[in-house]
Amino acid sequence: MSELFPDPELYKLATRRPENELLLLCTRRGGDAEAASRLRELARVEIDWDYLYRLARRHAVLPLMYRGLEESMPDAAPAETRERLRGKFREQATRNTLLAGELVRVARLFGAAGVGSLAYKGPALAVQAYGDLALRRFIDLDILVRRGDVARAGEQLLSLGYSKPEGLNASQERFLLRRQHNLAFSRDGGKLTVELHWEVSPASFASVPLGDGAWERAPTLTLHGAEVKCLAPEDLLLALAVHGTKHLWERLAWVCDVAALIDSHPGLDWDFVLGRARASRVERMFRLALRLARGLYGTRLPDGVRAETHDPAVTALASEVTSALFAGAEYEPAGFARNVSFNMRARGRLRERAAYLRHIFTPTDGDLTAVRLPAGMAFLYYFLRPVRLALKGGDPH
Repeated sequence: MSELFPDPELYKLATRRPENELLLLCTRRGGDAEAASRLRELARVEIDWDYLYRLARRHAVLPLMYRGLEESMPDAAPAETRERLRGKFREQATRNTLLAGELVRVARLFGAAGVGSLAYKGPALAVQAYGDLALRRFIDLDILVRRGDVARAGEQLLSLGYSKPEGLNASQERFLLRRQHNLAFSRDGGKLTVELHWEVSPASFASVPLGDGAWERAPTLTLHGAEVKCLAPEDLLLALAVHGTKHLWERLAWVCDVAALIDSHPGLDWDFVLGRARASRVERMFRLALRLARGLYGTRLPDGVRAETHDPAVTALASEVTSALFAGAEYEPAGFARNVSFNMRARGRLRERAAYLRHIFTPTDGDLTAVRLPAGMAFLYYFLRPVRLALKGGDPH
């Protein structure tokens, strides 16, 4: 089992039930002979297929599980389970195709208006990491634009029938542009959402500025016969590490994304991405992402990079994440205290921890639209924010 799961501690935490190990093996990118052999062994064990289905649904990896079962053990699951998986796979593939088409339409509209854009996560990540639009679940679109182009990009989305959060005025938009990193536009009663990003994270959470370099490095991928720019794999990998940490790696899909992206880009510039992680002071977040990918998916890392993940703080965080991932088939959201504790420990320096505390109490679009205040009274949102956090009692982000 050493090649499949080279981290004995994480393996032990993850595989307390055979269904957990089966899910990990089915969701690996490009299974090998050893993985296929282990899957056949597990097929002879009594499997709770309903539990496995619910676990895969919780972790947003139903398409990957369906692909893994079909490739390695198509007759192992009961007919009812296979049919449920097939139905969900087709449903997700259809939605992904529609969303990819909408991404192309928006990117073309932006380009015609002189707004540069980069596809982020969503369809682009499905192709970059898995080579197949159908294998990653996503429900909305994320698009990066330059900060100075946000207003023009927003106007283009409005022309397509999208709307901004209700009640958000120009003064509040300017506040969000300075303090946050994205703004959501929706249409069709909220069924379709485009998140307009100007950074991958608020600077107070993690200062990973894209800068002109990210735009110069951006490769082109083909969606629906059209060329779309996206983040370079090095920039994307760091963004995924920050995103996963922000949300406590509560979905196995986020670990899958990291593992698949690394595996599909053997020429990754590790010196560059490690240098960016250090310069942005998110080394611990990045090491945690790599530790999870290696421990749960056997992702191969260069020796020097692998050595970076052997950090007692990273080990403790990875164990905590793994235990939570496989605590059950139903999602139990982490409370406010665990969110804050985890994200504080994901930072190695006092300065970044202080910035994170500021981030928690920085008003979001939800705060701004919950209560309308005159422009001159905007400072009061900083006092309203703790009240809303106390009432919400959950994710502070």
